[in-house]
Amino acid sequence: MPSLLFEIGCEELPAVVCETAAEQLPDLVRAHVGDGELNVLVGPRRIAFVLHDVAEREEDRVERRRGPSEQIAFDPGGHPTQAAEGFARSNGLAAGELERAEGFVWATKRIEGRPTAEVLPDALAALVRGLAFPKTMRWDGSGLRFPRPIRWLCAKLDETTIPVALEGVRVGGSSSGHRFTSHEVEIRSAGDYAEALRNAGVEPDQEVRRAEILRALEDVGEWSDPRGVLAEVVHLVERPFVLTGRYDERFLELPLRVIETVMQSHQRYFPLGPGRFAFVANGGDPDLIVRGNENVLSGRLDDAAFSYARDVELGIEGMAGRLDSVRFHARAGTFADKAERLRALCELLGGGEPSREAARLAKADQVSTMVHEFAELEGFMGGVYARQAGIPEAVAAAIEEHYLPDAAGGPLPRTAAGRVVSAADKIDNLTVAFALGERPTGSRDPYGLRRAAIGLCRLAVEGGLEIELPRLVQQALTQLAAQSAEVTDDPSDVTGFVLERLEGLLDVPVEFVRAARAASVEELGAVARLARTLATEVEDESFARAYTAYDRANRLAGKADGAAPALDPKLATDAAELALVETLGAVAPRIEAAVAERAFTKALAAASEFGPPVDRFFDEVLVMAEDEAVRANRLRLLLDVRDAVGLLGDLSQIPR
Repeated sequence: MPSLLFEIGCEELPAVVCETAAEQLPDLVRAHVGDGELNVLVGPRRIAFVLHDVAEREEDRVERRRGPSEQIAFDPGGHPTQAAEGFARSNGLAAGELERAEGFVWATKRIEGRPTAEVLPDALAALVRGLAFPKTMRWDGSGLRFPRPIRWLCAKLDETTIPVALEGVRVGGSSSGHRFTSHEVEIRSAGDYAEALRNAGVEPDQEVRRAEILRALEDVGEWSDPRGVLAEVVHLVERPFVLTGRYDERFLELPLRVIETVMQSHQRYFPLGPGRFAFVANGGDPDLIVRGNENVLSGRLDDAAFSYARDVELGIEGMAGRLDSVRFHARAGTFADKAERLRALCELLGGGEPSREAARLAKADQVSTMVHEFAELEGFMGGVYARQAGIPEAVAAAIEEHYLPDAAGGPLPRTAAGRVVSAADKIDNLTVAFALGERPTGSRDPYGLRRAAIGLCRLAVEGGLEIELPRLVQQALTQLAAQSAEVTDDPSDVTGFVLERLEGLLDVPVEFVRAARAASVEELGAVARLARTLATEVEDESFARAYTAYDRANRLAGKADGAAPALDPKLATDAAELALVETLGAVAPRIEAAVAERAFTKALAAASEFGPPVDRFFDEVLVMAEDEAVRANRLRLLLDVRDAVGLLGDLSQIPR
């Protein structure tokens, strides 16, 4: 069976485009061409694939068309009418070949599959149009959009060149070699593609390029990649080779992370240790390339050293003094206002003096020249400047850590004060956005609020920080109003927004988290512990009895009208009713106390005591009594039972 090569040759593509194309191609190839052994090959100037064992022709297909009803198509004697004959003729059939089914006549026609070579011109064009990227451009009058101009297409089915039906693009049986050392390269067959490009100075396989870069980096010494730029570098070169350079040791006075950030944020260099770096080149004179990169890095480090010196001269207290001149949000005041809110939130979170002092200084580095140049250093530079000012380490560490966790699986702050300031910062960000009507919508989340919510959940669940969101959000809102922020919305739904993130974070089925969300506990970590307790105890007899009591009481009383505002024990007359009233009086306070102590297993055991008296109540007592007062009192009794067990959550969310 033949092999198919298809290559889209472009101007230099961003690395993210290469990665996106590599992700999409398997599904697109399957949809437009078919299955087979697929090799996806992407690089800075080409998006390509080789598909082996391609079917030589399309599968035959059956086309079935419905015609007139049987009553119209055939007369009473069963003979075809003119309507049937006309329908058959239009489908290339005789009237006798028509099928009769479901009250209609049908024309069934087998269509022979075309040779693959005839199908591919349109199929490959559709595949190109099917590639989707966030940012595209038009570069000619064809209307085709792509991240960069397409300069050529090469399609080969074994040795046969396929004329892809894409207007305005050069199509043929050739590719382009390395931009600096080669030109047009003839591809004799699909199987020769990789070798032909390698002979022309291009390594088409991204995994081979990655392996070559890794081997070369290992050879030059102990290297690091703090920002993870290797994945991008793989797609920046066609035939990689690794070179090393040096920088002046005077720059070692800068913090190491600053040096690494300068190296990797723009130039994609790899630190090798004091005074040395490695980089991946794409061709040219090695000596000239090394000198050029050394000059570029030296200039950037000079700029960083100048910025650092200016910041050190101003000092962290000087930066903090200027926060009232820097806007945090156009409608929510300055960073000085935010610092004031953070201090109050830290106090409400139970933080001590280190966290409150860290909150005062946490945003000071927003004034610094270094953070203005390298935004990814925010927090870190604040910690550096705090230590230089002789501020206690507990405060400096909290300043440095307060943006953590900054990714779904990122590390948490190591210090207690850092966790408190981190939570305060995330709560304030969420409250401000929700209060100003800037909630995330769909896939849009410009302020990273979903990430902040996940971070809060992790601080509570993994970091052990007690976070009672309703009270904290209200505190932030009160201060926003006092600071004359343009509050337009009620941000109380921040709590629900954060709890939704908890559903995906915990290692229990989502139904248990949703049940726990309806409990009387508001602290994030407690909700998580309750959800896990429910999931652990779900097969236990105690859970079954508590669940039954909640479910039976809720199904009747929860849907009925006319419950009394309060239970009147004097209206209870039946023995089963009196027993349930007695159980309610004895058990409800114990459930409440156990839930308040976060002793959820104990609370569940107490709630299970409702099981037998609730069952007896339903067996012996007519809830919907004729006497209106008795009926209302019995409904109230059931609601009180439901609410007592409901301190453990909405158990009806859990499937049984």
